[in-house]
Amino acid sequence: MLDDLIAICGPSCAKCPAYIATHSGNRAELKRIADEWTKSLGRTYSADDIICDGCRVPGGRRTGYCATCNIRLCAESRGNITCAHCTECPCEKIVSPKARQILEDLKKTL
Repeated sequence: MLDDLIAICGPSCAKCPAYIATHSGNRAELKRIADEWTKSLGRTYSADDIICDGCRVPGGRRTGYCATCNIRLCAESRGNITCAHCTECPCEKIVSPKARQILEDLKKTL
């Protein structure tokens, strides 16, 4: 079984600043991440929008960004656990070179 803390797009949720801040209960860090994401993603986020247990954790809380994430929506609409489970992976939705490499490595283990 694939670890639930592997995000749909491949990276480990356990290394994500939002996940770490959520599980440490660090409200100041959640606010800092919200401010950073507001600037970099062009949408307003609050500290509560950053709370996340991982996008694949059953019943887990997801960031506000996750609700509209094209990558997550695509994988779920195709019935894929992660992008690595898709025959078209990596596709043009995966723009980060690091994420592309993680998915290619994950695909080899499936």
